[in-house]
Amino acid sequence: MKNVTFILTFFLFPCFVFSQKDEGFHIWKKNFKIDTSSIVDLSDNLGIYLYTSSKQNSLELKDLSTKKKLKLQPNGQTNLGFGFNYKWIKLGVAYGLPFMNQDDEKYGETKRLDLQLNIFTRLLGIDAHLQHYTGFYLSNPDDYTDSIYTTYPYLANMQTTSLGMSAYYFFNNKKFSYKAVFTRNQIQKKSAGSFILGGFYNLNYAYSPNGFVTEELADSLKSTFPLHGFVTNVMGLSVGYTYTLVFLKKMFLNASLVPGIGIRFSEIIKTSQSEVLLPALSGSITLRFSLGYEGKHFYAGLKSITAVNSYNYESVDISSSTGNFQFYVGKRFKLKKRTNKK
Repeated sequence: MKNVTFILTFFLFPCFVFSQKDEGFHIWKKNFKIDTSSIVDLSDNLGIYLYTSSKQNSLELKDLSTKKKLKLQPNGQTNLGFGFNYKWIKLGVAYGLPFMNQDDEKYGETKRLDLQLNIFTRLLGIDAHLQHYTGFYLSNPDDYTDSIYTTYPYLANMQTTSLGMSAYYFFNNKKFSYKAVFTRNQIQKKSAGSFILGGFYNLNYAYSPNGFVTEELADSLKSTFPLHGFVTNVMGLSVGYTYTLVFLKKMFLNASLVPGIGIRFSEIIKTSQSEVLLPALSGSITLRFSLGYEGKHFYAGLKSITAVNSYNYESVDISSSTGNFQFYVGKRFKLKKRTNKK
C-alpha cells in the first residue's frame, strides 16, 4: 500500500478588530457571553465520574446486484473507567476487565488500539479518533447457511485502521450548549437547537490476506467479493443540526444529525495487484444521541456517537462505521476560592 500524506486545514477562524477604547472591549466581551437564562456554567466545579464504554469499528460489503452482504465486526469489549473534568479539561481512563469480556470462544479474539479526543467550547466542537483492530467475525452467517454455529466464522488476520478528525461551529452558541450534553460542566435550562457547519478528514484502511470471505462460506462468493483490502482518504464539509429537549426539569434528550460530502481518494487491493481509483465524491453521516439526568447530588446519563462512510467499487458497496456508547454517573464538587486577607 502506498504511503499517502494529507494536510487538511479545517477553518479560518473569524478575527475581530476593536479600538483600544474600553468601550470597544466591553462590546466585544458582551457579544461573547452566554445567555444565563438558558445556560448555567459550572466549569469552576470539579466533576468526578465513573463510566462504562463500548466501542466498535465494523465493515459491511454489499453486492448491489444480488443484495448479498458480508457483515464483519470485531469482538465487542466493555470497559470500566474513571474520569474528571475541570474548566476546559476532561480526562478519562478505562480498562477492559476480564470478567466483563468472556466470549472469545464464540466470536474470536480481537486486539485493539482505540483512542478518542473530544473538545467542546461555546463556539466550536473538535473530534478526533484513532482505531486499529485485528480479528473480525462474520455476524450474519445465517444469510448463507442453515447451520447453527456455536462459534462464528472468524478472520483472525483481518485488520482495520480508522483515523478521523473534524471541527464544527455552532451558530446558536448563546442559547445552546454541547458542553451541557456531553461534557456536563454546564446545564441547559431551556430547550434549544443549533445549526452546525464543519469540516472533516477520514482515513479508513482494511485488509485481509485471504479476502473477506471466510472458509465456512461457498467459494463462489469469492468472485462476488474479490477484494482483499482498501484504503480511502476523504476530506470535505458537513452541515447538520442538533437539538436538546429539556423535560421534567431535570432531564434532557439530545439528537444530532450531521451529513457530509467530500472528495475521496481510494486504492483497492486485490489478490496480486492494487488499483488506484480516480478522485470522486463521497458521502458520510455522523449521528449523536444523549440522554441525561441532572440531580441535586449527582448526574447521570448515556451517550453514543456513530460515524458511517460508504462508497461503491464496481458492483460492491463498501460501508465502514465507527461507534462509541457510554453510560456514566458523576458528582460535582465546589472548589473554594482563595481570598486575600488584609
